[in-house]
Amino acid sequence: MAVQSIPTAAVDKQDITQKEQPAVEVIATLVPWADKEERLLSLFRSIAARAQKHEPDCTRYLIYVHPGTSPSSHSNIAGGLEIQNTRLKSSRIEIVERYSTPGAFEKHTQSEPFRMLVRALGEEGLLSESPGRVEDSRVRCVGGFE
Repeated sequence: MAVQSIPTAAVDKQDITQKEQPAVEVIATLVPWADKEERLLSLFRSIAARAQKHEPDCTRYLIYVHPGTSPSSHSNIAGGLEIQNTRLKSSRIEIVERYSTPGAFEKHTQSEPFRMLVRALGEEGLLSESPGRVEDSRVRCVGGFE
């Protein structure tokens, strides 16, 4: 799983300074197969628990599930017979993270739960499609609060 971090400006309520390292915001969108959703969520919950306990510079780790099931199918021609291969896609999962510094994000990606996730994505075929906004998203916070 290729994860690209998205730097955002570090803002002091009193003053904006160029001396601070930018925070790293990550939004990852994944669509697992319906029968793999719980496995994927358990991996993300494990990562979140470890980050909360051992990564003080991880200031946000939220797991969102957007409900909705839609069929994903394709046809294969085997011996002159058309075979429908239909599996159900599960809900879309979004992970929203924030790290105080790029170094904190790098440390997070080296943790054992994160490595387990990367291995499972490859070995267990958890996703029904390639990760969406993980690789090509550019986010910039333009308003709101925490």
